[in-house]
Amino acid sequence: MRQLSLNVTLPDGLSFESFCPLPGNEDILTLLQSPFWEEFPQIFVFGDSGSGKSHLLQACCYRLQANFHAATYLSLRDLSQFGTGVISGLDGSATLLALDDIDAVMGNKAWEEALFHLINRCRENKQAILLSAGKKPHELGCELPDLASRLRWGPIYQLRSLDDGQAMEVFKWRARNRGLEITDQAASYIGKNIPQDMQSLMILLQHLDTESLNDGRKITRQFVQKVLQEEWCR
Repeated sequence: MRQLSLNVTLPDGLSFESFCPLPGNEDILTLLQSPFWEEFPQIFVFGDSGSGKSHLLQACCYRLQANFHAATYLSLRDLSQFGTGVISGLDGSATLLALDDIDAVMGNKAWEEALFHLINRCRENKQAILLSAGKKPHELGCELPDLASRLRWGPIYQLRSLDDGQAMEVFKWRARNRGLEITDQAASYIGKNIPQDMQSLMILLQHLDTESLNDGRKITRQFVQKVLQEEWCR
């Protein structure tokens, strides 16, 4: 199956309100929507790709900023190519530091040492740090023992993933929040032709929203087919 790679940005505000809760995720959602930094200076969240880790880390930052707290979000998967300097000076400058995709730099000695020192400084400066990865800390292949121990300093939560049926229900729910109604035939077509991960589905939703606004059309099977064919032929 071809991966969807439409050239648009993710549209929905990455807020807690736009995150559809799943059974098994209640504890971490409740915790992250509270002033958790007052009790837990560090939290580690792990889960499969598409489980919503990036969404929740950014939602935490947005929630703090809306309440006049400084918060910083960084994806190490996006920034690792620029070197460890991108995380220097972060400690002490915000209530919360959210570091996403830390597994992207595991096995890199310079990055592991930089993370080790950053976590230490955050603890010394009483700055909360929220970490995410695709696996549990002890499964990341961390080569620096001191960093491996630091990653287990706080609570560790697994974020449950959506199955295909749940992903489609969330897709339709997010569409309704935009004032769009996805017909059953369109949803069935999408389920058979688009990867059922939330990133692909949300990118598609943005594209459908834009095109339907331009054309003034409903989101039908024929419309979805037309949009996908036009995109794939570019």
